[in-house]
Amino acid sequence: MKHSKQTKESRMTEQTGLVERKKRKSPRKIFMRVLLYLAVLLILIIILGPYLWMVSGSFKTSLEIQAADVTRPGLEPRWIPRKFTLENYANVNKTVRMLDYFRNSIIISLGTMFFSVLISVTAAYALSRFNFKGKELFALGVASTQMFPGIAFLIPYFILFTFVNRYLGIQLRNTYPGMILTYTTFAIPFSILMLRNFLDTVPREIDEQAQIDGCSPFGALFRVIIPLSAPGIVAVGIYSFIMAWNEVLFAAILTGRETKTVAIGLLEYITQQQARWSGMMAACILVSIPVLLLFTFMQRQIVEGLVSGATKG
Repeated sequence: MKHSKQTKESRMTEQTGLVERKKRKSPRKIFMRVLLYLAVLLILIIILGPYLWMVSGSFKTSLEIQAADVTRPGLEPRWIPRKFTLENYANVNKTVRMLDYFRNSIIISLGTMFFSVLISVTAAYALSRFNFKGKELFALGVASTQMFPGIAFLIPYFILFTFVNRYLGIQLRNTYPGMILTYTTFAIPFSILMLRNFLDTVPREIDEQAQIDGCSPFGALFRVIIPLSAPGIVAVGIYSFIMAWNEVLFAAILTGRETKTVAIGLLEYITQQQARWSGMMAACILVSIPVLLLFTFMQRQIVEGLVSGATKG
């Protein structure tokens, strides 16, 4: 009995000491938490500030934006429009063919996403599951392509498209297939590397069990591995879509009037005579909607795919 009482007293003493230590640390924890919240708030302001200003400008008149002057009272820039208007959204397709460019970007981006996922899944599966001669060299070659700037490939692509048109009679410049081919080749290396790392986290016993049940290696891939790898595949698809949606350099050279994308079409709001900032801001809001929707509805899969693909490799 005496021993049990001493044990209870020692436990109570330890608990009391633990509570006191927590109390002594609480001001420091509160201070660190406040710093964390302030850092997060600062990052949000830096990231969302320009976007919120763009939203505000899309509801302003062109006169209010162009006449803004911080040195003159009554004309200083304001977050809330002095005269709220929806004309910028109503006229978004009148001065610039934004709906046509929007359609072109949708076709090119979806095509890039489809072929990037299709090719990268099969290539990543081969790198993850099979041993063949030159495997590591191939993986190193795929990774090395990420070291070169995109502009280094601009002239070679233009020459390649010219040769294909001259000697094979196939028009690639100013066509959907040409732009999809271009963007797919840029999206594939990163997609292969990320999916290979993701597939490495899937136990190989699952493949063996599927083959025991009668599946071929490709049958196991499409029936078992792909459903298990959905987060990684979604992340790769979203990456390919956004890359094709936002790209400017190659679109400026390899597209024409019929295949121009929204990234290039937005520049038409600025001419030698005037800059239609309010119309451009309204168009930018509309252009960002597809990307926002993708992130909103696929956020969990994107995070899972990126995290799983980065934990091993």
